[in-house]
Amino acid sequence: MTKIISIFNNKGGVGKTTITWNLSDALARQGKKVLVIDFDPQCNLSIAMLGSEEFKKALPTTLKPYGTTVRAYLQKFLQGIGDLELYTYHGKHTDKNVDLIAGDFWLNVYGESLSVGSDLLTGTGITKYAVIKDMITFANNQKGEEYDYAIIDLPPSFGALVRAALYSSDYFLVPCTSDTYSSYCISLIGQMIPMFINDWKSGYQRFIESNPNICRYQDIGKPKFAGWIYNGFDTQRGNIVKADYIHYQEILKSITENLVNNKKIGKSSSLPGDYKAGEIEDMNVLIQNSIWQSIPVASLKDYRPMKTLQDKGSWAPRQIELINKIDTKFIELANNIISACI
Repeated sequence: MTKIISIFNNKGGVGKTTITWNLSDALARQGKKVLVIDFDPQCNLSIAMLGSEEFKKALPTTLKPYGTTVRAYLQKFLQGIGDLELYTYHGKHTDKNVDLIAGDFWLNVYGESLSVGSDLLTGTGITKYAVIKDMITFANNQKGEEYDYAIIDLPPSFGALVRAALYSSDYFLVPCTSDTYSSYCISLIGQMIPMFINDWKSGYQRFIESNPNICRYQDIGKPKFAGWIYNGFDTQRGNIVKADYIHYQEILKSITENLVNNKKIGKSSSLPGDYKAGEIEDMNVLIQNSIWQSIPVASLKDYRPMKTLQDKGSWAPRQIELINKIDTKFIELANNIISACI
């Protein structure tokens, strides 16, 4: 059965998109079949994986009024018109075992169509909130085999799109950066996730009373915490610099108090040490080159770097060393996910 994982933090700038992309590539290089869903209206993941020109081709045209993004499925589902359609893409340089459902700015429209009061709590719109679960089932049937993992990239908010993704997710991962605000944002996650779960329980109970024969949503609506990811910190002589280590300790304390010890939130039974699924140090110019050329960081060493958008140079030995180190860290993250998300 496909394990569905949301990469989630209500704080922006923590690297959700970069982690989603490179984690998916690492899982695929470990032999896993991965479906990536860009559920952020900004579509940064889709543009990074496909390149801006290829992404533009997925947007609506006269012949394809819904385009070939996630909108093609969601708009037909929402309006109840015609047969459902789902399109997937391969990233230009991402592992071939990764399929992408491209994002769309139209996701804002879908988000606005979701109402906690009239859709969720009454139970009448449960299917709208569980749409990702059904979309992944559709993708599995269309592919003719099940994906091992579906990884969802989300906007930095507690809005309706995030709710919908979390309700369909088996697990969620929390990327964190080395700054003053991370601990506070984790405390908000610890408050909001139980509220989301309670709202789902109330709505699902009303839904099942009216639809006793529909059982496909009985096991969703309660995502488990599968760990946090320390992202973008600095090192000196192979060790985390002191300021970033202080932030690390503060984040770990907040994770422990607000998520791990929170009895209202489920946890993976195989959380790693410090509840940390992985750590990715500051990638500096690597991330710019990765996005410019649509190349996962682990594969950058096989391509010449771009000094500007026009000119190419060569990787310095220290940059090659950093690429290899980042590659190792994403493989470690992938293996921790394989162990924790079972």
